[in-house]
Amino acid sequence: MLTVRQLDGLKPKDKKYKTFDMEGLYIEVLPSGTKSWRYNYKHLSKNLTKTYGNYPAVSLIDARRQHAEFRANVGDDALSKVKTFKELRDAWLKFKTPQLKNKKHQLRLGEQVGKWCAPLNDRPIDQIKKREFVNVVQAVQQAGKIETGRRMGMYLRQMFDYAVDCGDIESHAASGLSRVLMMPAVKKMNCVAIDEAPALFKALLAISSEITRLGILVAANTFVRTNEVRFMRWDELMLDKRIWLIPADKMKMKKPHVVPLSDQVMAYLERLKELTGKSDYVFASPTDARKPISENTLLDSLYALGYKGRMTVHGFRALASTVLNSQSDFHADVIERQLAHKEKDSVRAAYHRAEYLPERIQLMQWYSDWITQQTALADHPQ
Repeated sequence: MLTVRQLDGLKPKDKKYKTFDMEGLYIEVLPSGTKSWRYNYKHLSKNLTKTYGNYPAVSLIDARRQHAEFRANVGDDALSKVKTFKELRDAWLKFKTPQLKNKKHQLRLGEQVGKWCAPLNDRPIDQIKKREFVNVVQAVQQAGKIETGRRMGMYLRQMFDYAVDCGDIESHAASGLSRVLMMPAVKKMNCVAIDEAPALFKALLAISSEITRLGILVAANTFVRTNEVRFMRWDELMLDKRIWLIPADKMKMKKPHVVPLSDQVMAYLERLKELTGKSDYVFASPTDARKPISENTLLDSLYALGYKGRMTVHGFRALASTVLNSQSDFHADVIERQLAHKEKDSVRAAYHRAEYLPERIQLMQWYSDWITQQTALADHPQ
């Protein structure tokens, strides 16, 4: 809602712009400095604009009074029907769900939004207040779902941004909800200590399934995320250049990622070519070569070796980070770039994406050699 002080402070710009008050009422500021009270509505499928005069000749109070009278007199037939929250939710889910590739995530999105946002279902979307949004997300966290509450705040903002983009509403109060929510506790990924690495890498060689064993070894040597290994495709590999180029849509940060391939990884891929070369996937399912190995194949192999609660596939990233930062001479920026961590500085991030490749090639070979040394240490401890 606008105040008189805000109205007086609206300055002309090169182009006209709008500032909204309430119930669709807004003031349009022209380059000439004229401030015009207006309201957009639909009648018989036509987009129309009602004007109430110029500010300050028509005061804020007068504009609101005229607006209320117009809306009352024009009747529901002439005013465009405002969606309810349930109608917006269904439209947004229809738009959003296909963008999620994981079926579980698709189902979870609909279930969570349907369950936790039910109190808003019958509310017109242009009348939902900030307090109502806050009540929804805080109720989720009060039920012990800390991270779900934060996700719900994000979903509500995305949903109402979608409504604005579609022209259903001009503005909303669903932004900034994270500021009233608790932060989830940071989960520490299970990862062995460096002095336990020799036994771990020796144990990996005992995995009976060759494709699974090679999958774990590739994950350990490249320290990428689990799904990036699992969905690795032959057409992503430039073996002549010893490069694996992971497309942006597979990366957590949605940026393409270059993984230099060490001698050890090249040897694993040479063997995998014999095993799965006719499939699109490097780690093809043994039961259906058209699909990759199942979601928990690699993790279950670690559990079978007795590492449940001690090591995960993601833990190889933590191990690599620890080793490279504590035992190698590579610059921290080179290490972070190869780990594909989020860069907070956008300018620096753009620079890092293009640089450090020669150093990263050396880094990847150094780390694979370190793993080889650890495997040997298991047989000949110092």
